[in-house]
Amino acid sequence: MSHSVRDQRILDVIRSLREGEVVTYGDIAADAGYPKLSRLVGRLLALTDDDLPWWRVVNSAGRLVPGHEPEQSQLLRAEGVTVSDGRVRRAPVGRFSRRSS
Repeated sequence: MSHSVRDQRILDVIRSLREGEVVTYGDIAADAGYPKLSRLVGRLLALTDDDLPWWRVVNSAGRLVPGHEPEQSQLLRAEGVTVSDGRVRRAPVGRFSRRSS
């Protein structure tokens, strides 16, 4: 998949996510300079062949990626993220760092 400058900026933000950092599609879009393109973030994650830390990106409610919940949950827990009922409850870094379990 060839990437436009816009797509590359979004992918670069995803690449920059640190261990234990959980953010939303909207956070990624805003950080890349495209605050209204959260759906594009999801599409890029679904379609790219790039090796990205996809498991660190969830929807605004903290819901895990449908169909990938077991794998995503395992990867997040290994990074110290609290996950229950298919949602991120607390993470060491990022949007969910202040949420209670």
